[in-house]
Amino acid sequence: MGQKFKAMFEVRRDSILLSYGIFLIAMVFGIILCFFTMDGKDFDSIRYAAVIGGASIYFSISLFFKIVYYSMEVQRAVLFGMTRRDTFIFEKIIDFIEIATLAVVCAVLLPGGKYLLVFKLAVLTFAFFSWLEAICGNLVIKFGKTGYWVCYIGIFVVFLGLPKLIQFVPAVRNVLGKIAEGMVFSNKSQGAYWGAMAGVIALALIVHWILFRKISVSSLAE
Repeated sequence: MGQKFKAMFEVRRDSILLSYGIFLIAMVFGIILCFFTMDGKDFDSIRYAAVIGGASIYFSISLFFKIVYYSMEVQRAVLFGMTRRDTFIFEKIIDFIEIATLAVVCAVLLPGGKYLLVFKLAVLTFAFFSWLEAICGNLVIKFGKTGYWVCYIGIFVVFLGLPKLIQFVPAVRNVLGKIAEGMVFSNKSQGAYWGAMAGVIALALIVHWILFRKISVSSLAE
């Protein structure tokens, strides 16, 4: 198992370094912006700016490069001799470690001991990226540039249309409100919240594995 993990880490090394580099640069940018806007007088505000800047830019840019890197890395891992099952398992483990590491940094830097909130956001991020890779990543592997453009057009449509959907569809607004409530208020609906998160992640992994297994060998070898 150790050799397989090491092999997958070598395949993923460039994207992990890019992720951490983006996070670090965004943190520095957030601190600089805070100094200019608040004269650097409030240390807690500087810490908030560093974490929010790093996390938000990391998430935003990851929407664009994670799909491409996923498709490249999975193909490379399979070509290097890893089985589909090992590629799938260790790719997800390293994904979680990457997000968890950034979450630990955020939890340490944030004032007020907001460890549980950071952990919830990390789990939500892992769930989101699991769905992104399951659908868009596998679509790009199978259809190439066509899948790439379909995915990005779809992402823009979702992000532009979601505010309108929240505004005009009460059911969507209620669901997102429950998620936000479960994240912010640690004494409310925690069982339901964690159950929902576990279900969302489990379903993403199942869908990911099914779609990944359906990709032809020729697509993985391109």
